[in-house]
Amino acid sequence: MKTDEEKLNLLRSNIARPPCLDSLRGEVIFYQSEPPKLRMEFEAIPEFCHSPNHIVQGGFVTGMLDSAMAHLVIAYLDFEFNPISLDINVSFLASSHPGVLIAESKVKKLGKSIGYLSSELFQNDKLVATSSSTVKLVSMSRKPLL
Repeated sequence: MKTDEEKLNLLRSNIARPPCLDSLRGEVIFYQSEPPKLRMEFEAIPEFCHSPNHIVQGGFVTGMLDSAMAHLVIAYLDFEFNPISLDINVSFLASSHPGVLIAESKVKKLGKSIGYLSSELFQNDKLVATSSSTVKLVSMSRKPLL
């Protein structure tokens, strides 16, 4: 079993890094197993915005929240399971803008095949969005759609 530091290093390596994190300019900055918690940093760029007021489009915000929850489950379950989203519910509490955003994710409950997760997204220490998600836990040795 890997230590929290080893899991953090693996999450930050190119081995476990999905290409979507490059698009979102995301990086895992904190991981702990007890209680399970993960923090990710993202950089929103003007190209993520939908208006002249530079408001980040909700799909990018959702992707940031979803990435943080998925990475938490992957690390917590020792890189043996892939969390496949069954649903995700996002509440947009304030506008986010180009710059750094921090997502913090937690495990609500994990069963043998289903997990319940939550995440919060902050910009300049202000809560801008929250999410909850239900995921199916699929073994990494299987193709996700089987």
